[in-house]
Amino acid sequence: MNNAQIAPEVENMSKHDAQDLCEQLYNTTHELISLLDQETDLLRKAKTQEITPFHVRKGALTATLSHHMARFQNNADKMRQLAPDELKNLQNQKKEFQRSIEANHAALTAMQAVSERILQTVANKAAKKQNGPEVYNAGGHVGNAGVQRSAAINIDTNL
Repeated sequence: MNNAQIAPEVENMSKHDAQDLCEQLYNTTHELISLLDQETDLLRKAKTQEITPFHVRKGALTATLSHHMARFQNNADKMRQLAPDELKNLQNQKKEFQRSIEANHAALTAMQAVSERILQTVANKAAKKQNGPEVYNAGGHVGNAGVQRSAAINIDTNL
């Protein structure tokens, strides 16, 4: 590899170009925040089936944001000179984005914990052996038929 392949490409930016890049970053981040907040809300309501369509859009927005961030980082010095006010807006938005990411992560972690508990409960019930059905014996006491079987499993599909 030569140095041209390693060194980032610095653009010859005008003030308008810098402001336009900041606007693209702001809009993409804003849309990603909105999507994360919607996903978090659905996770908290345990509507996991409804978040599937979000994955494609979230991936596309993340790729776009990564592209814009790479351009920004390659031209950081010029960006600071040409668009200082826009950078302040982006810094404020970054805090909002971080809060949104943290809330989404917490909701995903909680959903994972619930799923793991459900699976563990199902596995424990399936593995648990019970004696046969309980019946009254001739002495009027509860007994069983002595047959070993797996425990019945009831699954509540309304999560």
